[in-house]
Amino acid sequence: MKIRRQHIKAHIALYNSLLEKLETLGKPYQSWVKLVDEDAGLDAVYIHTPNPNEDNFPLKIENINWDCTVPKYFKDLINLNEFNVGHYKWESNNSYLIQSKNNGVKL
Repeated sequence: MKIRRQHIKAHIALYNSLLEKLETLGKPYQSWVKLVDEDAGLDAVYIHTPNPNEDNFPLKIENINWDCTVPKYFKDLINLNEFNVGHYKWESNNSYLIQSKNNGVKL
């Protein structure tokens, strides 16, 4: 679990850095961290913007529970005053989304 926590810290640090840079983007965006309980290799930081190839902005992920219990293994790594945490099932995986309360378009 110690290695996983370091992995999550790195994703959150990257996300915070990206949020700073995205402030100067000049167009709407969505950004979030996804953590997958069953497979840390699927963890990622996402940036989504309007694009000419597909009309899918803003992205909406169905069935996100934004009132979920935040897992102990990362609860102390994020500031819940600044970030929302949501849970959803994708296939058989439990996924958690971490998204800024104040930056970007909400999922």
